[in-house]
Amino acid sequence: MSNDKHYHVQRLSDREFSERDAINEFLDNEFLAHVGFIESSTKEPFVIPMGYARDGDRILLHGSTGSRMMMQIAAGTQICVTITQVNGLIAARSTFNSSINYQSVMIFGTATVLKDEEKMKALEVISNGLIPGSWDYTRPITSKETAATMIVALSLEKFSAKQRTGNSHDEDEDMNLPLWAGIIPVERIFGTPIAADYASDIPVPAHILKHGN
Repeated sequence: MSNDKHYHVQRLSDREFSERDAINEFLDNEFLAHVGFIESSTKEPFVIPMGYARDGDRILLHGSTGSRMMMQIAAGTQICVTITQVNGLIAARSTFNSSINYQSVMIFGTATVLKDEEKMKALEVISNGLIPGSWDYTRPITSKETAATMIVALSLEKFSAKQRTGNSHDEDEDMNLPLWAGIIPVERIFGTPIAADYASDIPVPAHILKHGN
């Protein structure tokens, strides 16, 4: 997008990444965000974990219409949405140089409440973003459930992205120490689906099996 406002990383700027395709791919591979905001009455900061999905040039968040945070977001509160993926633990020859391999994107701004057809489409995007194929497989959402759910969209116009990759980096004077250094990879693996007691006699559907492998 030509009007993207990329907030440049101030510290360790060499870890910045800004290619939009890479950021989109990262966002599409994750599903948990942490949403930060200032509570209006107490002026206290809060960070709440929430599911999300990317929908083009925006991300979608959903929550209860009775949620304090969702009500404040709907009223125009500035929020910061952070998504992080940990890819490895870095064991260096000193604790000072030990680190974490990761990717992280922060998105800033005020969100917009979605309604009517746009809200229904967003519910589908969020559902399939968590478990692809679930929207068509599950029973249709009821009007009561829809009314109890708020969907907001936050533009990807303002963002900051940072990552650490590669192996450990030690000081020159530590290079001859007889100590191991390297990467402990962190991998996310979806396990074999486990049926609920009341659904144990029903075959696992294809979209669940695909998600679990």
